[in-house]
Amino acid sequence: MALPPSATASTDAFASAGARVVIQPRPFRLAIGPARGTLVLRTAGRSVEAGGVSYAGLGYSVGAEEPELSIPRLGEGGPVLPGPVPERYAATRVTRTVRRGRASILTLATDDPAGRTISLRLAPGPAGAVRLAAAVRGPPGASAVSLAFRSDRSEAFHGFGGRRESTNLRGRSFQSWVLDYRFPDASTGHYAPNPSFVSSHGYGLLLEGSRIARWRLASDLPSAWRVSVSGSRLALTVVPAGAHRAIRALTSITGRHRVPPAWSLGPTLSRTFGVIGDGQGQYRSHVEDDLRRLLHTRLPVSAYAFEGWGGLPKPFVRRVVTRLRARGIRSLLYLRSFVSNDIAGTEQPGAFARAVTRGYVARTRTGAPYLLPSPFPGAQAAVVDFTNPAARAWWARRVAGLLDTGARGFMNDFGEQVLPDMHFHDGSTGATIHNRYPVLQARTTRRAIDRWRRGHAGARVFFFQRAGFTGRPGSAAYENAQFPGDETVDWQPATGLPSIVPDMLNRAVGGAAGFTTDIGGYAQFTPEQPVGPATSPELFTRWAQAAALTPFFRVHNSGLSGVRMPWSYGPATRRAWAAAARLHRRAEPLILRLWRSFRRTGIPMTRPLWLTDPVGGRGPRGDDEWMLGPNVLAAPVLQQGARARPVRLPPGCWRRGGTGPPLRGGRTLRVAARPASLPWFARCGTRDLGPR
Repeated sequence: MALPPSATASTDAFASAGARVVIQPRPFRLAIGPARGTLVLRTAGRSVEAGGVSYAGLGYSVGAEEPELSIPRLGEGGPVLPGPVPERYAATRVTRTVRRGRASILTLATDDPAGRTISLRLAPGPAGAVRLAAAVRGPPGASAVSLAFRSDRSEAFHGFGGRRESTNLRGRSFQSWVLDYRFPDASTGHYAPNPSFVSSHGYGLLLEGSRIARWRLASDLPSAWRVSVSGSRLALTVVPAGAHRAIRALTSITGRHRVPPAWSLGPTLSRTFGVIGDGQGQYRSHVEDDLRRLLHTRLPVSAYAFEGWGGLPKPFVRRVVTRLRARGIRSLLYLRSFVSNDIAGTEQPGAFARAVTRGYVARTRTGAPYLLPSPFPGAQAAVVDFTNPAARAWWARRVAGLLDTGARGFMNDFGEQVLPDMHFHDGSTGATIHNRYPVLQARTTRRAIDRWRRGHAGARVFFFQRAGFTGRPGSAAYENAQFPGDETVDWQPATGLPSIVPDMLNRAVGGAAGFTTDIGGYAQFTPEQPVGPATSPELFTRWAQAAALTPFFRVHNSGLSGVRMPWSYGPATRRAWAAAARLHRRAEPLILRLWRSFRRTGIPMTRPLWLTDPVGGRGPRGDDEWMLGPNVLAAPVLQQGARARPVRLPPGCWRRGGTGPPLRGGRTLRVAARPASLPWFARCGTRDLGPR
């Protein structure tokens, strides 16, 4: 129907079983809420300039690239330099509404003198959701589209994938763009962004598509938040419901981590390939030494990973796998999303040359293989082109060759190296495929595993990935787990031990609940100190305790000075690690039960306090403790030298370690935390962790 130019009254664009959308035609406003109840999301009012951008309810830019959407490039770590300012326009009024099935398509006039309009499609989505899709129509040249919504000072924003700042990202401004530590340091390494969140005000939201986006979560104005995306289109899915329903609906779209084999949850030791100390055959001798220790000690180990397997003789690899399997220890190997002629020993000899000459890698504009520096110094690398059917078939053969050794799992590493000027087989450029690349990597890997399993009845395979992104579905739909990237071997809140808690919890509510941290950290560099100290005994112990009540328990610390194993320290550290490993083993049956429930409901195994204790979860403890299911609380020590810490106990009755005296919840108390002690609590009357 056509709306008269003078119309100002609000009208329902549509109402469904779960949601309704209300439109004010002139001036244009939009509001969303449940089918019955209060509207929970409203577009901003008149356009306001703040933070160098326009906070229009629905707006767009023309001409120059928006500085906030500039793609990070290697070597560029400083502020964005001033450049051409784009022209910015906004929707002003509704001129026409057409009903097509259950959808409403609105034509919006704008203040653009070139006569551009916006087509806004509103339709019901799954599980009571609403889908909004805006597209700029008219003369070409639109470079970005944005939406701004009202917010008050009490609104919290939870999620967004692997964000380490906090479990409430209110006041932050950041991009949704897959990044590693090279842009320019470990503090910027956000390997698995997920452009979705849950609001404390009764809704969840997913930004669709894979183009670079910018979120401003009340960072410029306390009264508004804003999202912008490059290009001429923007699409959102909104679920006007409480946190549990919103998480369930959004993760049903984007995917949830698959339940892994039970053995993969157990304590795992990893022998990575060190930049220093593993050349000239030393890596093989280190694996042999690990093998002797594993076969002749009583350490509680379920799996052993040796990443440099590709550079070792195949008979030796099979022999190691077989001997470990006889002891009940599974083997994990390694793949990465690029090929290289570096010294890392992760690929079979000749793999780089074959992939480059046969066209399995991304190319330049002229069609030549796109070569870039390997993360290992002095070598070249090329990104595997997962849009190329021939490259996918080659990748499947690599996966099959890995599994044919007898190994039943592997790390599927990297995925962040796609640069804007790369070209791919399907016509994509690096600028458009960058965020989608880890999804293609995970999907190709899962299909290769499924193909291999058809000839190996009963075999269950586990893989985990570093880079990730969302989609319909995203990478979480194909993976068993994600690891957070190169945590620094220190106590820094932004990159070290404390950072793993918000990182884990923000991923979990977006479907990536299978979180596996590197016990002891990984990267031995910081922005201030390019080469830092190795993992200390205290850090190793506290990191192991922190991992004890997470889905996995994996030692993988390395870097410039090599691996740190439990036997790398004195007896006290080894005993503390073993105690944390035994606690984790007690938790494994619970983790599997919770994981199966997570697959049905989307509610993760590790749960932020705001999800189970909305009042207490808003405080500082929300970033340094969590729930494992409904009845177990983990509160590890994350500060160097600490011998006590504050703990927020949710309402109810609690016992420390499941056996201590009853403690009243609904409050914060200070508890002792000796060096070998992990503060954890169980609800009175429950035994979710089973017997000691």
